[in-house]
Amino acid sequence: MLVRGAGGQPMGYPMTGIFRDGALEITSYRKAPKVKHLLADDRVCCVVQHPGVQGRGVAVYGRAVPAAADGFIAETAGAAASNVAITVPDSVRDTVRDRLETQKRMVFRIAIERVDELGGNDGQG
Repeated sequence: MLVRGAGGQPMGYPMTGIFRDGALEITSYRKAPKVKHLLADDRVCCVVQHPGVQGRGVAVYGRAVPAAADGFIAETAGAAASNVAITVPDSVRDTVRDRLETQKRMVFRIAIERVDELGGNDGQG
């Protein structure tokens, strides 16, 4: 995920997230620098790797706004977690859920404005 830092420079953070109801959702600790950056400037770009083709993917551009955690928690819990593209250990999912429920983490919902394909048929981008 790329955000703009305090001086307007791009800053990158490795993230996992979920697509839900036409938007991309991510979580972060409330005190994390990326949260401060997103609250100051909501523009974001997430590079999403194609799950089956190395060197291919999409750049998802949008605007991030704080969102309720309920939907994210429900989407990543139990049987619903099988719909999530990236598998994470249950212990990680449980920790994230706990931190969301105790308000230590928060959800950002990224309203998608544009999607650009990355990488060509030969895997070169």
